[in-house]
Amino acid sequence: MKDFFEDLGKRIGETAETMTNMAGEAIEIQRLKSQIRTLARGNAVDLMELGKSIYDRYKAGGAVEESAQALCDAIKDRESTIDEYEKKISKIKGASKCSNCGKMVGKDMAYCPYCGEKVASAEDEEAGSNDAVDEAADDYVEQVKEKMADAAEKAADKAGEAAKIVSDMAGKAAEKTGDIAGKAAEKTGEMAEKAAEKINDAAEKVSGKLNE
Repeated sequence: MKDFFEDLGKRIGETAETMTNMAGEAIEIQRLKSQIRTLARGNAVDLMELGKSIYDRYKAGGAVEESAQALCDAIKDRESTIDEYEKKISKIKGASKCSNCGKMVGKDMAYCPYCGEKVASAEDEEAGSNDAVDEAADDYVEQVKEKMADAAEKAADKAGEAAKIVSDMAGKAAEKTGDIAGKAAEKTGEMAEKAAEKINDAAEKVSGKLNE
C-alpha cells in the first residue's frame, strides 16, 4: 500500500509538472502570437502607407511600376464611383457643394461645417447664374466688336495697299505710254526730215535739167 501511495504521489507530481510546463508553453505561445499580431499589424499599416504613397505619386502624374499601375487604375475607378454615389446621396438629401472646399453641405446649413464658407442659397445661386450669363454675353459682344474692328482695319489696310498698287501700275503705264509717244514723234520727225531732203534733191535735179 505504501508503494502504491508513493507511486501515486510521484505520478501526481509528474502530472502537475507536466501541466505546469504545458501552461507555461501555452502562455509563451500566446505571448509570441500576440507579438506576431502586433508585428503583422505594423506591417499592414506600413503596407497601407507604402501603397498610399505609390497611389499619391500616381495621382500626381508620377511614374509607377506596371504591376502597380493596374491597381492604381482600379483604385481610381472605385474612388470615382464612390464620389458619384456620394453626390447622388447628397442630391437626394438636398445638399449642395461648397464653393470653397468642394465638400457637400446639408441644405439647412448656412455655413460649410468643413471650412466655414457661407453657403449660397438657391436664390443667390440663381442670381449668380444670371449674372454669369449676362457677363458672358457682354464678353461675347465685346469680342465680336473687337473682331469686327480688327477685320475693318485689316480691310482698310488691304484697300490702301490695293490703291497704291493700282496707282503704281497707272504711273508705270503712263510712263511707258509717254516713252512710246516720244519715240513715235521722234521717228516721225526723222521720216519727215528725210522726206524733205529727198524732195529737195528731186527739185534740184529737175531744176538742173530745165536749165540745160
